[in-house]
Amino acid sequence: MKFVAIFDGKPFPVEVVEKDGKYGLTLGDKSLTVDAIYPGPQTLSLLIEGKSYDLGIEKRVNSFSVRFFNDTVDLDLFEARKYKAAGLVKKPGSSGPSKVLAPMPGKIVRVSVSLNASVREGDSLLVMEAMKMQNELKAPRSGVVKQIHVKEGEPVSPAQVLMVLE
Repeated sequence: MKFVAIFDGKPFPVEVVEKDGKYGLTLGDKSLTVDAIYPGPQTLSLLIEGKSYDLGIEKRVNSFSVRFFNDTVDLDLFEARKYKAAGLVKKPGSSGPSKVLAPMPGKIVRVSVSLNASVREGDSLLVMEAMKMQNELKAPRSGVVKQIHVKEGEPVSPAQVLMVLE
């Protein structure tokens, strides 16, 4: 099954294939063999390359929240088809409007740019908080901020349009 993991505001492809009672896990270009057991509801114990990881899993409307208990890392995990259907996968072009979408549910902490501001690819646009972690969203390309649809303190949903660059 294919997934998209959102970590630190960035999407990463994940593929999980069950084989011989174990799981093949592909993270980007890295492949691993994983032993997994479910010791209780919403918990998962993994053995990856001799190291043990305990996870908490919370089902959300369109995704899963995964918490690594021993490493305290939070991420959202979407089924790839739902992620694509929600319009979260966008390849920004070099011209025309480019929508900046919320990668996960959260709350806007800070809007770093103003209307009609010129930005370069990688410039900070805003900071949003999700699962008690702050995630900085950056400009996907250079352009001018033509629309801002959010303000500080406002809650946002996955795939919600936050800004438009031209």
